[in-house]
Amino acid sequence: MTAVTRPHAHAAPEQHSTWVLHVAESLDEVNRHWAALTAAGMIGAAEIDGRADVYFPRRVPDLALPGWWTQIEDRDWHEQWRAGLRPVAAGPWTITPSWLATGGDDEVVIDPGQAFGTGHHETTAQCLEALDALELEGRTLLDVGTGSGVLAIAAARRGATVLAVDTDPLAVDAAQANALRNGVEIEIALGSVEHAAGRRFDVVVANLDTDMLVRLAARVAAALAPGGVLVASGVSNERVDEATGALHAAELRVSTAPGREWSLLHASLAETA
Repeated sequence: MTAVTRPHAHAAPEQHSTWVLHVAESLDEVNRHWAALTAAGMIGAAEIDGRADVYFPRRVPDLALPGWWTQIEDRDWHEQWRAGLRPVAAGPWTITPSWLATGGDDEVVIDPGQAFGTGHHETTAQCLEALDALELEGRTLLDVGTGSGVLAIAAARRGATVLAVDTDPLAVDAAQANALRNGVEIEIALGSVEHAAGRRFDVVVANLDTDMLVRLAARVAAALAPGGVLVASGVSNERVDEATGALHAAELRVSTAPGREWSLLHASLAETA
């Protein structure tokens, strides 16, 4: 079993029960519905033998994701989630929960919580691989939508000076805790690209959804230093033209690399490309 995330924890698990939506598809299909499932109260998801289980505090009617429901005690859910979580290779890194950490040089310790980014998702691995291909020592990096902080932490481990921003206070708390776990100093702030107004960065990384990337395209371009590079993901293969169009309109030159479900985008200022 591969557990992906546990966004919410109950204070007294033994007093609660959890509903499980059993889905015939893999987590890749669940990821397509992630925003809607989160809005419906999803507290986590796990993959078992190629089939996904999605956890909720109560049964939710009329979900777009078909499946069948069972109810379990919340203590069972907690133990199942924790026992099933394993380190995952993502680019050059191994993303590991703290209770399984070995202290390896290639290890980034991330405790799954209320923020996106455990390394299991294709877009996180894409961004980690792209960052590893860049020279980061002594360079400045802006991480837009940092989530768990995994990308910011990896960049800091490679010698970058990092500003990480997120509009979710829970993500900011998670990123700060994870930075501390990994022994790196990162400037972490509540907000989005506007928090970096007036500053230019050698690298901007943005693992966002397509709609958010389109909305922020101009501001992301403005945050790039001359010769700077944007690394972006979270764009489904079906919507890559929409994202590249917005980046082109922001006077960026863009190349794309489609993955299984999601595309990685590299961009630079047109005059420096």
